[in-house]
Amino acid sequence: MTVPMTPTLDGMLAEHAVARSDAAALVLPAPLGRTRTVTFGALQRRVADAAAGLLAVGIGPGTRTALLVPPTADFFVLAYALLRVRAVPVVVDPGIGLTRVRSCLNEAAPEAFVGIAKAHLARRALRWCPSARIAVTAGPVPVPGTVSLRRLEGSARRRALPPLPRPDGVPAAILFTSGSTGPPKGVEHHEDGLLAQAHLVRDLYGLGPGDVSLATFPPFALFGPALGMTTVVPRMDPTKPARVVPSRLVAAANRTGATVMFGSPAVLDRLGRGAPADTHLPTLRQVVSAGAPVPRDVQRRVLALLPDGAQVHTPYGATEALPVATIGSHELLELPDDGICVGRSVPGVDVALMHPTDGPVTRLEPSMLVGHGEVGEVVVRGRVVSPAYAERPEATAAAKLSWDGRLAHRTGDLASLDDAGRLWFAGRVAHVVHTADGPLYSVPCEEVLNRHPAVRRTALVGTGPSSDRTPVAVVELVDRTRWSAGLVEELRALAASDPRTKPIEVFLHHRALPVDPRHNSKIDREALGHWAEGELT
Repeated sequence: MTVPMTPTLDGMLAEHAVARSDAAALVLPAPLGRTRTVTFGALQRRVADAAAGLLAVGIGPGTRTALLVPPTADFFVLAYALLRVRAVPVVVDPGIGLTRVRSCLNEAAPEAFVGIAKAHLARRALRWCPSARIAVTAGPVPVPGTVSLRRLEGSARRRALPPLPRPDGVPAAILFTSGSTGPPKGVEHHEDGLLAQAHLVRDLYGLGPGDVSLATFPPFALFGPALGMTTVVPRMDPTKPARVVPSRLVAAANRTGATVMFGSPAVLDRLGRGAPADTHLPTLRQVVSAGAPVPRDVQRRVLALLPDGAQVHTPYGATEALPVATIGSHELLELPDDGICVGRSVPGVDVALMHPTDGPVTRLEPSMLVGHGEVGEVVVRGRVVSPAYAERPEATAAAKLSWDGRLAHRTGDLASLDDAGRLWFAGRVAHVVHTADGPLYSVPCEEVLNRHPAVRRTALVGTGPSSDRTPVAVVELVDRTRWSAGLVEELRALAASDPRTKPIEVFLHHRALPVDPRHNSKIDREALGHWAEGELT
């Protein structure tokens, strides 16, 4: 068997398998509440066998391959095997809904479909991937008309696999966005960008062999074996992170001696609120949370479960570029509680703030930059920036531009910079409420109103004409709090006390603000805007 030595994620896994063959690579849920451990050596052997089997059925360099497998051992095997044969995994979060999954897959037009039995049944019933000519089934349940992963591995054993080049211009993976701020788009990531992401995660948080990662988000979990970490997958539904059972996270962390945990803000909120009062996670020295801002009260509740010196890190970025910036709780909790700070840009990533501009921008010119302390659209450049959207030239043109001759990405996010070079997040460009008195930025306004002890979270939306909207604050309350005229008056007084929220006079109560399907953390302000229009007519 030939071990790839080029700098790739699958090559990194192979090197760890040589150096630490008997060390645990994966700890996975098993029946009856038990766990199953897969060593680096066993994982590497399965990846090699699966890669040879994939090649044998026609999945090789450049083959777009839909991958719909939950975070089981088969997921890791197939993801690394597809990378090893230089195929192009097409990854769609099933939590976005069956109709959207169909749209994403049909847009990407994969030539092969790899999934569990349930995914194959959905493919046939809902006509996913009509262009797919190769079908592979993962998991224990066979599907007629497909070839099983076990059969591929068994028939391919002991075959030598020569190093394979990736065709020029072909991405290493296509990862679809969650669609929380528009239709999901397939983000093309190249080998160099994926490596840059993995290396930044490693270097920023000091991760590597010996670390045990409690991974509640599959894309981050995939980096674990490449970085030499033991990756622990807890017993949970990854498509519904806000419903995770806190006691299961606690048990998994303490049973395995987890040193780092990756999770969305919704997972952290569940853990902080739902863990028993006497819970202690003595080995967990850091928590990394992405997908949306992590409120300070959530960070404090999680820190109360951790040993002295532990931190909550909140990297900022997007599917198109991650990470862009990061900040730890030691620094964040010392800052004024006056907004969402996402930290300084990470090494190798440059950030600029430009005046929000409609339509494509070809080049970033100095005249487009905002003044110091002003709010502008975040533009980033660096190795982590993806070059294009699959099959969407208009979206690519709208988001990509040249910054001093280098590729850059318009994030669609708004932020300002403080004197220390830290970014303060101000929400999405699409969520600005343009009023007769000027623009209102969603996150700064919401942060003011969230200070009220009865408020769990708030969403700023606008109603009426696009150029002169009426700002409306949609409020979700903490448990067992009732909406009343007195509470509305208190919120109105709070808004009037701050210049950022002074124009807000309309308040609506919503039982549970809708959130994105991937992280269960980003508020769906578009849906709330339509709802508010209906409530006020």
